[in-house]
Amino acid sequence: MADTLTVTKARPEDRDAWLRLWGEWQTHMKGRVPVSVSETAWTMIMDPDSGLNTLLARQDEVVLGFANVSRMPFAWTAGEVLFLQDLFVSESARGAGVGAALLEGVYAFADELDAHQVFWMVDENDPELQRFYERHAIRTPYLRYMRKAWPW
Repeated sequence: MADTLTVTKARPEDRDAWLRLWGEWQTHMKGRVPVSVSETAWTMIMDPDSGLNTLLARQDEVVLGFANVSRMPFAWTAGEVLFLQDLFVSESARGAGVGAALLEGVYAFADELDAHQVFWMVDENDPELQRFYERHAIRTPYLRYMRKAWPW
């Protein structure tokens, strides 16, 4: 990508671009959340007190990807940590450093908040994605468990 690649917090005027990419992400994940859930998520993203934040990667004001992160208190640090819920890059922009820029943006956001850690989960059946994250983070031996399966 050109030198104009930037990562910033989502702004109110980014709603349509985020919803478009959010829909692409759901298709990629072979799932779909109701429109009402997506609208509520956007409202939360815009609310500075909700704990949900979105960073957007743009080139010349075109939104190419997003990272959704949650801030939360963490007993082991006596402070906040960030959970990277989603990181997605539009298919047309993959392989151009957008994902790395988003992840670095998440790290910078964590530093800005004085968050002690950033963590996330990765599909065990996606070795390419695992290799991407292993270039930027430490792989842990922990597995994910859930109370019930996702509805999709």
